[in-house]
Amino acid sequence: MKHIFVVNPAAGNGAGLTDILPKIHKALTGFEEDYEIHRTLSEQETILYCRQKCAFEGDVRFYACGGDGTVNNVLSGIAGHPNAQLAVVPCGTGNDFVRNFTGKENFLQIEKQIHGSVIPIDVLKWSGGYALNMFNIGVDCDVVAEAAAMKSDRLKGTAAYVAAALKVLRKGKTYRMAWTVEDHPEQEGELMLAAIANGHFCGGGFRSCPDAELNDGYMDVCIVHPVRGVKLPIMLARYRKGTHLQGKDADRYIEYIHCKKFKLRALEPVRISVDGEVLDFRDTEFEILPEALQFVLPEGSACL
Repeated sequence: MKHIFVVNPAAGNGAGLTDILPKIHKALTGFEEDYEIHRTLSEQETILYCRQKCAFEGDVRFYACGGDGTVNNVLSGIAGHPNAQLAVVPCGTGNDFVRNFTGKENFLQIEKQIHGSVIPIDVLKWSGGYALNMFNIGVDCDVVAEAAAMKSDRLKGTAAYVAAALKVLRKGKTYRMAWTVEDHPEQEGELMLAAIANGHFCGGGFRSCPDAELNDGYMDVCIVHPVRGVKLPIMLARYRKGTHLQGKDADRYIEYIHCKKFKLRALEPVRISVDGEVLDFRDTEFEILPEALQFVLPEGSACL
């Protein structure tokens, strides 16, 4: 098997180069298997590079060294190639996908990644490609965009997302959307957000889909209807902890759905966050691809 380390030099304000690259070189000292280290140039270059390697190599394990966006780029390049495996070495800002596992520190240990076990997990598909963790539309996506604008040496990681959430929620913005679950009739309404998930977490640790499982063959959809007044900070705190599905008033604000297909249509301009990358959105159908990816679980870690 060939081992390919795909390093995003811009991830985590340069952490991919200053922190991870030395660890890679150290772990590969005396390594007898074939390996390669590739520094990414752009999103499209990363996708094309991974796609070509899948086509011309035999069995290959890709180590996505960067944030959730880097992981998504590698996923997009290897999707549909049964000879490819994906390992995640988190050195971005949010690193939400690895929060779905115990022993997050193991993901930064290259030796534990090299000797990790392989498990099949589901993949999300939409008209724009694929996602491993989550799609966020509405206020959730606004928070991701605002957090990116607020990031500095003093405010980063989860703190940046919390500050961004407070700023965005003060605006009281909602969006008119229409949605369809499986083959049921279309519904329409004013929403704060919709999260379409394979994993639990978004926004630097907000547990928006607490019942999600990575290999159950279903996506989890969390729809949040408008929340106002004193209920808003309470719901924000619950949404962060993943307890928003509990309580006597949960059904008033939350719809939580397990399904294989979900259609969403924006009735006004809105953006979508795809594994943390913000794009314009109009309408699409989301579907789950059961056990479509061979994922590398580092030694000492397990699914939540």
